[in-house]
Amino acid sequence: MMWTELHARLVAEAFEKVLGRPDQGAMAFVRCLTPDVVEALATDPAFAPSDWKVWRVADAADTKARTITADRAVELRESKDEAVLLLVDTARAGAGMDSIYSAAREVDEKSLFDQARGLARHEVTSCLSRESRVFAERAIKKAQGLGHRFSVSPWTEFDFLVRTAAELRHPGEFLYLLGLWPVKQDHEANPDDGLNDSLRFVDRLLGTAVAGLTPAQRIEALKLLNASDEQKTDLERFLRSAATKPLLVALAGLTNKTHLWVNALRIEGGDQLIQSIELVPWRTNTRRITKWSGLKLRRGDDDDDPPMLVLKPDADKTGDYPKLEIRWKVRPDNLAEGAVEYRVVIVTDMDEELASREVPHVGKKEEKCRFTNRCQSGCLGHRQ
Repeated sequence: MMWTELHARLVAEAFEKVLGRPDQGAMAFVRCLTPDVVEALATDPAFAPSDWKVWRVADAADTKARTITADRAVELRESKDEAVLLLVDTARAGAGMDSIYSAAREVDEKSLFDQARGLARHEVTSCLSRESRVFAERAIKKAQGLGHRFSVSPWTEFDFLVRTAAELRHPGEFLYLLGLWPVKQDHEANPDDGLNDSLRFVDRLLGTAVAGLTPAQRIEALKLLNASDEQKTDLERFLRSAATKPLLVALAGLTNKTHLWVNALRIEGGDQLIQSIELVPWRTNTRRITKWSGLKLRRGDDDDDPPMLVLKPDADKTGDYPKLEIRWKVRPDNLAEGAVEYRVVIVTDMDEELASREVPHVGKKEEKCRFTNRCQSGCLGHRQ
């Protein structure tokens, strides 16, 4: 953990806002902070909530480090001499705190970090810009998004914002703290595109879904745009090193590798034209007709004979509407949803148009369009 004075100062202000001005002999405690944060706060003179005497509770006393034992904490509660805020090191405080937990006021995690994160966001705006703060907020939401495997704790969010403000650097440089790939600042690029690519880099290079692929295969699947040989080599070396590390530790290894950050590395993006369309065959590798196609062979036909779609005239009565489905893949494979619209047409061998549909791009692994003889768009009538 990289600690700064700003961490201590903003946490102190957050405690002041939550606790307010204390009465004589008041006691409050917090036990939601991790031991390393508790120790850092206790030893930092900048952590000094107004009108509160701060003590860390651990297994050994050290007045220079503002640390006392649980027995001494109980004595302070009973003496009621001054207002005391106890930072409980839950890993080392030991027994003897139950009487304090039942009698003193607890500062809960939500109340504390609602205030702390608000103060940190303000610092980002003041020290950098509103745009940087908006980017940071969107990054946090992206990291918390459905399907992302890393859980972002309140302290992690706060730490990310504070590091950004304290070091006066673009928040994209600290995305590794959130479990995201670092993003190099580019004033001409769309910030949302950078964050989308950041998550895409993590999922496609470090995600569990690609665990069985070699680093070279992962890089190939990412479809980098005009990456240099040096970038590809260094990226492959990084992935080999990251294979044995936890996600956050692995991503921290990108801190000084700016040539591997998003925007230094670009992928085929949604703002580009479609490069190619590949129809998905109706036949499997064993030459069988796929079930999803809706097509069938006539009894007695060979596997290589053309399949048929039979439309039933009484389907409106029985509800049995046969369907014809077409699937295809496009490159680039990360076009934004709705970026393009396809017109799918079924024609005879004489170029006679039987039916057509217009469908928007949905951004799935495979795009698809379905025709039936139900009376709606894509109706095939009663031909076969």
